[in-house]
Amino acid sequence: MSSYVHGGTTAREVARLEKQADFTASFTFSTLELQPGLRVLDLATGVGAMGVRLLRACPGLHLVGVDLAAAQLAAARHNHPELPVLRADATRLPFPDATFDRVHCSWLLEHVPTPTKVLTEVHRVLRPKGLCQFVEVDNETFGTTPACPSVTEVMRRLNHAQQQGGGDPFVGEKLEAHFAAAGFERVQVDRRQMTGNRRDPRFFQAFIDEFAEIFEGLDESLGTEALPLIASAISELRGLWDAPAGELRYTPSIARAWR
Repeated sequence: MSSYVHGGTTAREVARLEKQADFTASFTFSTLELQPGLRVLDLATGVGAMGVRLLRACPGLHLVGVDLAAAQLAAARHNHPELPVLRADATRLPFPDATFDRVHCSWLLEHVPTPTKVLTEVHRVLRPKGLCQFVEVDNETFGTTPACPSVTEVMRRLNHAQQQGGGDPFVGEKLEAHFAAAGFERVQVDRRQMTGNRRDPRFFQAFIDEFAEIFEGLDESLGTEALPLIASAISELRGLWDAPAGELRYTPSIARAWR
């Protein structure tokens, strides 16, 4: 696994991940085809934020969360004791073949050096006709109106830090190839263009908050010398709200694949 670029398991980071889970679930859960009784793996469950929301969205799931980070799993056990979790490497899952009806995963492949190894394991543990869904980044799609120089520089440094750690901040554009290499024959990738502006004030504010809070946690990966730049970038992001024709754009990728 690559180094995690968003910071350690501090109270601030846990709170950010919980809030991010609400944001992500709002546009991803509808395509998971959940129903009570299904066996579901929440891969890279982290602090359990997405896993517990899956349980709330569909009571009756037989769900387990898996993650490699012991500190994040400790937070999951503390904050969400109703969520079964265990520690494991996504490239060596401790489950027999054909265990799960669904595999859910969000924001993992950007952090791993070999996405195909992860997806090959997912293919193995899925039951025949089982469905997996991965939500992934493509930072090439990030943009603002007006242009925000500090934001652009923070994103450049974030991408570089992720690549230096073995990750890929542009993995969204490569998902079809990774899934095919892992043995999936049926794959659908929805590149969900998201645009925030004053036409939908509630979403615009949530979208700004999402990236501003990501930036707030970058001091660990970018170094304390980047703190003034990060503060400037956050100010620019917040300023989009009052800018004439202010806009924030990003296109995450939602990949669904069937065994």
